[in-house]
Formats: sequence, C-alpha cells, structure tokens
Amino acid sequence: MRACLDTHAVIWSLMDDPLLGSHARRLIAASSKTDLLVPDMVLLETAMLVAKGRVQLTGGPESLLAKIGESFRVVPIDPGIAHLAVALDLPHGDPFDRVITATAKVHGIPLLTRDRIITDSGTVETVW
Repeated sequence: MRACLDTHAVIWSLMDDPLLGSHARRLIAASSKTDLLVPDMVLLETAMLVAKGRVQLTGGPESLLAKIGESFRVVPIDPGIAHLAVALDLPHGDPFDRVITATAKVHGIPLLTRDRIITDSGTVETVW
C-alpha cells in the first residue's frame, strides 16, 4: 500500500517504538521503500526535534536523517504542494503538518498519522 508518513510515524518506525500502532507497523513492513513517501519537511522537523531534545538518540542526528533517506522515498515540496499547504482547511497553522498533509493529498495517498487534529479535520484520508 502506498502511504505518506507523518514525522512521528517515521521516527517511531525507525526506532522500533511501541507507540507506533500495530496497523501502522504492519503497513510499513508490508510496503516497499518506493511506496512509503516522506515529505522533505520531515527531515527538517526531525532535526529540530533532536536539537530540542524531544527525540533521544544513541548516535547523532545525521545517522537518523540518513536512515530516513535510506528507508523511505523522500519527496520534495513543489509548487502544488506549497499552494495547497496554505489553502488547507486545518485548524492550526503548523507548517510541517500543512506540508505533510498537502503532500499526501497531492500524491493521492493516505497519510499515516496519529495526529487527531489532521484526522478529525477530514482534509485527507488517514490511517493508523
């Protein structure tokens, strides 16, 4: 199954964190790298979370960022995604969530997220 992954889904899957739901874990395990899209903004958000100490690593952030690139298909923001990210009917202005949601929508695939704000908005199909 093709899916776009939110930041927490990416981090939890790579760290084998039990917070990753069993359905999400099975979906990731059954999918190929090319089927699992990660917006490039996830790399920036991950680096920021590490810098703020909100993600604990045994190695440096570079190794986690490299592992994201090796494990998933990182896709760049493009004009269509940027435009949609601003226009989305989301109840908050978080630029990371907006770009991640817009990326899933533009690519026509569900977003793998536990984020209730995104899920409850009905803006994009979500799975968890």
